[in-house]
Amino acid sequence: MADSEMISRQTYLDRIERVREYIRANLDGDLDLDTLADVACLSRFHWLRIYQAMTGETTSQTVRRLRLARAAEDLAHSARSLPLIAERAGYASQSAFTRAFTAAHGTGPAEFREAGMHAALQQAIAEDNAMAFQIDIRTLPARPALGLLHKGDFVQIGATFERLFDLLGSTGLNGHARCPFGRYREGPDGIAPEDLRSHACVFADVLLQPPAPLEAFETAGGAYAVLTYKGPYSAMQPAYQWLFGVWLPASGREPRESHVLEIKLNTPMDTAPSELLTEICLPLEG
Repeated sequence: MADSEMISRQTYLDRIERVREYIRANLDGDLDLDTLADVACLSRFHWLRIYQAMTGETTSQTVRRLRLARAAEDLAHSARSLPLIAERAGYASQSAFTRAFTAAHGTGPAEFREAGMHAALQQAIAEDNAMAFQIDIRTLPARPALGLLHKGDFVQIGATFERLFDLLGSTGLNGHARCPFGRYREGPDGIAPEDLRSHACVFADVLLQPPAPLEAFETAGGAYAVLTYKGPYSAMQPAYQWLFGVWLPASGREPRESHVLEIKLNTPMDTAPSELLTEICLPLEG
């Protein structure tokens, strides 16, 4: 492929990333098509076609998806009422919000708040119950991987995963990519969100030398405590609270100085958020 074609494609990817960042920063605003086309520096007519062709969804679908993901976070981590969450998600009525949330997440908002795995985890935390969930102790091999640095709040790493997949496609490395995973060196407590660093990653079939900003590395092999979490990524926080605050102190094990891994067993591309499976892998000594 000629350099001019590569530059042109990267320019469009940069425009898409700029629009996604704008949407995330302005979820409560009026995200009309003309505004988003202006952010992309393209005409409204051309922008709609380009965005949908390159991302697989319309800008309206992106806005709806991100607002419903934020609604799941509100339901799991806040005491906001359902009508307020519905309004915040851009729905004029609670019934319309319930239909949209159920279609997207596979369960209604009230049921999700009361019966999601996050709710069971919160109960286990309150009861200091270290036996509430199964933990598998596994020896994982070192594996080659590709990653993209994420700066900021861990909850926002989904945007970096989107950019990672765009870069893998534009650099021709998709064929080497295997299972996606997140890599986290430190916990968020005591660190300003803007100073947090993590990586959106994929395992690779071979050790590669990718172009920047992609990074190549090997995950650390060794013993890990593995908790399988079921549910949307935005509601995963109680899983970490239980694993580190309840299970680990009762386990008799010591954590190892290495990255925590979040291995994605399925993806939002073909799975409802309520059915997403993530293995949270805590590195252990011994």
